[in-house]
Amino acid sequence: MKFNTIQHILQTIRTRHNLTQVEFAEKIFVSRQTVSNWERGISTPPVTALTIIAKTFNMPLPEIVSALEGQQTDKAHTAERQLLVDAFLSLLFRHNGVYCDIDLIIQEAGIAHQHAIKLFNSPSAILQYIAKQIDAQVIAALSNSTATDPFEMIADYVLPVLYDNNHTLKILYTGHYANGEWLYFLKKVYIKWATPFFENYNLGTAPVSREFAIDLTVKTTLAIISTWLTQPIPTKPDDFRQTFLHLTHTPIAQIVSP
Repeated sequence: MKFNTIQHILQTIRTRHNLTQVEFAEKIFVSRQTVSNWERGISTPPVTALTIIAKTFNMPLPEIVSALEGQQTDKAHTAERQLLVDAFLSLLFRHNGVYCDIDLIIQEAGIAHQHAIKLFNSPSAILQYIAKQIDAQVIAALSNSTATDPFEMIADYVLPVLYDNNHTLKILYTGHYANGEWLYFLKKVYIKWATPFFENYNLGTAPVSREFAIDLTVKTTLAIISTWLTQPIPTKPDDFRQTFLHLTHTPIAQIVSP
């Protein structure tokens, strides 16, 4: 059986033998809390403990150790990816978003080229990585949403995540190079979030098509958010919430000519 992480190993072995954490701990001579910490990824079992587990449950030790090494490698790769991301953002900031190639980014990060190019083979790959990281945070936040209004959903769940990433986003929103790709990604994501709210869109009375309405909603929202995040000091999301809702619910004619 292929194991992905130490947590996966322990949970699989324990559940396969119908053992509680207490029972499992007793068999390998550790405390229940230690097993709990291992399964939650708070700490990592030493090789001596893995040896006992392998013997006790008739498991191949090399496979278990391989999973441990793979997990440690993943952590190392995550740190190296972050170095490349930081280098990418630093170069964009210093050069006002002017295009920089992957070789320059790798040089800035100080990572061996042969290894770094396997992590990211282009600036676009780094941009996509950043986008996925932020998207994952937003999706996690939206899992708690019960909003029936798309703008309230964004105000309550999306704005806080974007604010937490405002230093990164400010560079991406203002940089000439990243701006186009970044906004293209955001448009796709926001359309995905917005579309379900238009399921009952009444084409008989609406002035525009459903697709036009979704596109306009997304572009308007992105314009408001990008303007907010690119301010010298963006307002905190709790304070910006009412402004955001006001802007999204007010005709533009009233905003520019109060």
